[in-house]
Formats: sequence, C-alpha cells, structure tokens
Amino acid sequence: MKKTVLVFGANGKLGTHVVNQALDKGYKVKAFVRNPEKYTRTKGQEVEMVKGDATNITDVKHAMEGADVVVSCLGNPPKKGIYIMEKAHSNIMSAASDSSSSPRCLMISSIGIGGSSWLVKFLLQKIGGKEGFTDFENAEKRVLQQNNVSFVVVRPAGLTDKKGKGKYSLITKPTVFFPKFISRSDVARFFIDCISNTSHDGKAIMIEGI
Repeated sequence: MKKTVLVFGANGKLGTHVVNQALDKGYKVKAFVRNPEKYTRTKGQEVEMVKGDATNITDVKHAMEGADVVVSCLGNPPKKGIYIMEKAHSNIMSAASDSSSSPRCLMISSIGIGGSSWLVKFLLQKIGGKEGFTDFENAEKRVLQQNNVSFVVVRPAGLTDKKGKGKYSLITKPTVFFPKFISRSDVARFFIDCISNTSHDGKAIMIEGI
C-alpha cells in the first residue's frame, strides 16, 4: 500500500519540491494550504488538497487523518511580528501523538539552533531579528520533547533556489564556519529519503550542499 505523505507549507518554495518529489516516488500526497484555490505548483499529478491553518489544532488534526508521514516545510510569514513556528509545530506534534495512524514527523528547523553554529545563529539574528530565531528555537524544542512520536528535525544550511544536485552532505558536529548553501530541491530530497530511511529518527540532523 502506498504511504500517504501530508505536507505542511505545500505551496511554498521548499514544500513544492517535497510534494513533487514525493509524487515522483509514488507516494500519495495531501497538501495542507491556507488557500487551495491558489495552489498551482504541482506538476500535473493528483494531490489531495486540505485547507487549514497550522496554528489551528482542529485543522491540523483533521488533516492528519490517514497520514503515514508528516513533512513540515513551514516558515514564518514575511510580515514582521507574525511568528507561527512554535504554535504550528506544537499542534503537529500533539496531533501526531493523538492520531491513530501514528505518523512519523519530519520537521524543518535551521542550522544555528541547538548549538549547531554560533556564527550562523549570530548572523540569522542580525538579519531576521531575535524574535523570529527564538520562535524557530522554541519550535524545535517542542518537537524534541515529544517522546511518543517518531521524528526527524532537519537543520539545513542557507537555502537557494538553484537547480538541485540530487544529493546533500551531513554535518556531524557543531561548526564555527558558515556551511555550504544548499538548494531547496536537495533539502526536499533529504526529506523524501527520510520517508523510507529511519536511521535519523529521534535526531536533529544538519545538512549542507555538495
């Protein structure tokens, strides 16, 4: 039976790659979006659209019905002062914990969090503000404390929209150097690989480009 993959942030730049790569692998995909009528990114393959708000626990629980794997590609909206990551990830983990399908959760985070790179943390706080970075930190902490849900936290290096190489490199220890930028397509590849590869479960994994 085909696995069903629920993608949060499916209409974003990263989520688009995750959806299309999951479809290419033969998975069923549920795309969680605020405005299904504006969703035009999927390349000619059928996707089940789920309308909702990730900060609304009822919407999240409804979307998670029947999901085998959850992939969060969420990020804070560009409008300043709006931070959704901690709330959204808390909802996802709570819903996964309560779900009868017991989905594995593959969750986006950022390098610089959890002591992974003081330099990146410093730069991201300067660029995006401390509040936004703190929201990401709190979101990751919420995932890591959920001990009855299988999860992988993904901390990618700086993201680009360049053509993917179909591969990536793991960073196995904290780095004082700025890691190699990685395309969103290759981050999506890591997410898709984690659907069948459970060796990273329960861990926060840093990845960079090749």
